[in-house]
Amino acid sequence: MCQKKMSAKQKITCAALELFSQKGFTETSVREIAEAVGIRPSSLYTHFKSKASILEHLLDDYKQRYASKLVASETSWARLTKDATTDDILACFTIHFPKESTAHYLKMIVMLFQEQCRNESVQSFMTKDLMFWHEEYVTAILCRLVEVGALDPEIDIDFWAKLHANINYASMARYVLGIGESTPAFKGKGIGDMKRALYDTIFQLHGTNRQGTP
Repeated sequence: MCQKKMSAKQKITCAALELFSQKGFTETSVREIAEAVGIRPSSLYTHFKSKASILEHLLDDYKQRYASKLVASETSWARLTKDATTDDILACFTIHFPKESTAHYLKMIVMLFQEQCRNESVQSFMTKDLMFWHEEYVTAILCRLVEVGALDPEIDIDFWAKLHANINYASMARYVLGIGESTPAFKGKGIGDMKRALYDTIFQLHGTNRQGTP
């Protein structure tokens, strides 16, 4: 379940996430986590005060991983000029997690969706952190486009930022359900198509050059 090269604390969080994503946070006991790591429950408490503190650690770690990825490179940001197109905007949302982190990422998504309606810490993370990051980031991009003259200053930035955040939320739900781009046999419209349509629409309605796909 956990790699030998991990520290004891990392092994605990790895085992806990595995169990949280399978059984749920409430249904998982400290004893089960300890057994999965191969230590006594008392030894686990030398690293974490409680099961809740393990969850908080997982959330904090995810915040740092994800927030650091959600930053456009200088090259991508430089593309946001008066003549910017949908492709230029989408370039600012290219996020690549290391391949070795894919399984961890998916387990976190499953756990977050399982617990968002019954755990206050997770609920707060989903609404105040995850959704807010997207809204704040999209807001910065759209404000930039207004400043350089690519978009009409009358655009309702808050509305479009929230819509983009909801598309990202939907993409996470699709991972949990095993549909969409995460399924090899999927042939329908993907999240990337939705984002492209979003910004094409923004340019059609508010673009000073009326760019985008009809």
